[in-house]
Amino acid sequence: MSSQMKTLSTRDDSTALFPLPYRGHFSAHREDIFSEDEFPLAVIWVTDHPDLGLHTHDFTELVLVLDGSARHMTDEGEYLIHPGDVFVIPPGVAHGYSGCDGMELVNIVYETNRLNLPNTGLKGFPGYRALFTLEPAFRSRHEFKGRLHLPPHKCRAMTQLVSDLQEELWHRKDGFHFICLTLLMQIIGLLSRVYTEMETSTSRSFLRLARVLQHIETHYADDLKLEDLAKTAGMSNRTLQRCFQETFAMSPIHFLNRLRVGNACRELLRSNSTIIEVAESVGIADSNYFSRLFQQLVGISPSAYRKTPSSFTTPPKVH
Repeated sequence: MSSQMKTLSTRDDSTALFPLPYRGHFSAHREDIFSEDEFPLAVIWVTDHPDLGLHTHDFTELVLVLDGSARHMTDEGEYLIHPGDVFVIPPGVAHGYSGCDGMELVNIVYETNRLNLPNTGLKGFPGYRALFTLEPAFRSRHEFKGRLHLPPHKCRAMTQLVSDLQEELWHRKDGFHFICLTLLMQIIGLLSRVYTEMETSTSRSFLRLARVLQHIETHYADDLKLEDLAKTAGMSNRTLQRCFQETFAMSPIHFLNRLRVGNACRELLRSNSTIIEVAESVGIADSNYFSRLFQQLVGISPSAYRKTPSSFTTPPKVH
């Protein structure tokens, strides 16, 4: 592939975009996509998308379906996609397309860490968290029902923004890095905002959970109760319990405790605080309970973890 093709696709030769096999599991890497100047952002626009076997890639892919239809394949199942559908494929997640019927789509591919996008306010943006984190992470469990769908007028507006980004990447005039990042942030922000307007039961659940996650991450050191979290979500205690169990396979309080212990692991390694002080810093006043919880989730005591952390279990992941 030429550097121009890697940076910006043409719209009249979709097969040129896929030098990798159509069938069988394969991986696409950053050097297959991004140009030699190391700017990790590209637009791939395909007007007649072919069937494409399951594959993974080491970058994020933001997909906007513009025309036609296909079945979007994952390791867990297949889902029909239509014009206006928007979804995110995180790095390392296998996906592909089958039964493509005149499908036109555009992929915005990028490496989040290397772009150094400013994230001010993003974590507190429920639509962003729902679209870019929760829906991809729990797609198979919710059978793709939480994907974003743009109405025609918003799809046209988004298509124009992507075209503007495509033009900047193609011409690479002075300042194009700055302008491209600005356009990408606008695309991400507007899509996240539209997600907050979604009315499907799955999307509403994701948005409510996103608000709860933000509240937990901000106030994990406080004396949080299930009632506090349910109030933040606008749900009853029972409904919040059910939504958490369906999405994370754990209760809200277990999620909170895993976050607390994960933060405690980091605090144990970077400070000289006592075990009691570390426990209190993550919202657990009873040091004996903290030690039991730490042992349960990490597999060893807090003091043993502090002495030889590399020999033991890594901090628990919350999602």
